[in-house]
Amino acid sequence: MNKNLLVIAIAGIFLVGLSSCEKSELRATEYDLPTSQAFVRFVFVSPGLPSVMIKVDNKKINGNTTSGTAGLFPQNSGIAEYAAVAPNGALRLSLANTGTTNDSVVLFSGNLISEGGRFYTTVLADSGANRILFSVPDDFGNLPDSGFTKLRFINATGKSPGLSLVRIDSTSATEVSRDTLFRNVEFSKASSFATFKNQQNLFLRYRLIQTSNGAIVGTTYTPTFSPTLSNLNRRSITIVSGGIWQTTFTPGISLQIVNQ
Repeated sequence: MNKNLLVIAIAGIFLVGLSSCEKSELRATEYDLPTSQAFVRFVFVSPGLPSVMIKVDNKKINGNTTSGTAGLFPQNSGIAEYAAVAPNGALRLSLANTGTTNDSVVLFSGNLISEGGRFYTTVLADSGANRILFSVPDDFGNLPDSGFTKLRFINATGKSPGLSLVRIDSTSATEVSRDTLFRNVEFSKASSFATFKNQQNLFLRYRLIQTSNGAIVGTTYTPTFSPTLSNLNRRSITIVSGGIWQTTFTPGISLQIVNQ
């Protein structure tokens, strides 16, 4: 009997030890993002682009056709999210036959530049046969401290020279102070994220400047995300220009994307 009790006691100790080991192990969950996929948000600032179907490696990824100029996909209340797609997949933008998901007219085809497990903003710029697709890695880093905002500028104005992004802070409609945020960003390029102190200012605006001669590009842009301390606090924001240089498609800031 004592021998049996000893065996049971040893077995119990073994099970407790095994349970402790299992609890201390790091485990993956079903909610982990697949490292085999790239995560892409699409920004369409190609003038004249209609609503399109988006296919990657011939798989349709948007439920309905997505707005062309200044369109975002995926989108949630004006904030772009991400679609999981095959890395370096073949992208095709097309019109659909009425009532079907079959292609009617292909408007653009090209290859995504992306790596598995990374996040990207993929931009379609310029127009017609000159449409250009480029991707910018979304490396946000840590959230900014309270009272600060991270900002980045993408130059998607077709055929443009280097552009600078200027912030205009005004306490009144007549007293204006300018602050150059990003300087000489070339077409199809993006600045890095920079951190700026929030300023609660109802006259906050952005403006594009041609870097080489200081000429103003387009009109001032009032942020679509309310420029108050509470709304801007600890955000990462991307400003995207659009249009085509020296054409009827007026260049200027097209949209603002809010992250985090």
